[in-house]
Amino acid sequence: MYFVDLPGYGYARVPKAIKSTWGAMIEGYLGNREQLKLTLMLVDSRMPPTESDVLMKQWLDHHRVPNAMILTKADKISRNQLNQALRTGAKTLSTKEIIPFSAVTGTGKDEILTRIRAALDHIPQ
Repeated sequence: MYFVDLPGYGYARVPKAIKSTWGAMIEGYLGNREQLKLTLMLVDSRMPPTESDVLMKQWLDHHRVPNAMILTKADKISRNQLNQALRTGAKTLSTKEIIPFSAVTGTGKDEILTRIRAALDHIPQ
């Protein structure tokens, strides 16, 4: 099992000329990897999904790349704000699978690991 962190398409601090080359590289990687069983898209819970988030989710769905949305930094907002972020994320990203996660409290860790295990269990032998 490998975890691969793709270049940030939202907030990476690199020249636009370099950043513009990432699209084809990411598309090639995600679209041409038979071994790829799951993508986890990390979205900051403190702000609504960006246009880039929506485009990435649409691309993953269109190309039938298995994916799950992870709302990060769940500990940084109130319970009401988190519930609103979950509703907004689900609607904006057209998904029912959004997992709130906090690296500080561990919220969502078990659910994410369960989702990864489920994806690995579906690997043909």
